[in-house]
Amino acid sequence: MISLEEDIEELAKLLGINKETAKRMALEEGIKELKLKKAIELYVFNKISIKQAARIAGITLADWFTIAKEKGLLIQISPDEIDDELKALE
Repeated sequence: MISLEEDIEELAKLLGINKETAKRMALEEGIKELKLKKAIELYVFNKISIKQAARIAGITLADWFTIAKEKGLLIQISPDEIDDELKALE
């Protein structure tokens, strides 16, 4: 089994960057992916709204809709959320 250090070294070589940069990039991507995963989980179980899910994931509402479509998520938006978004556009 390959160790985390070996994974980082392999990633650094593959990307043509140093190991510290590879570690930082891997950590940033991992955090981003985990936040998105948790936002999807909370949204699917009706614990949070679309707007909250996008905020937790650190993405725009438009990006959330794109990801939701790609993942086949049911879009649930309340009339209040629609009103809030329309007011924000004014």
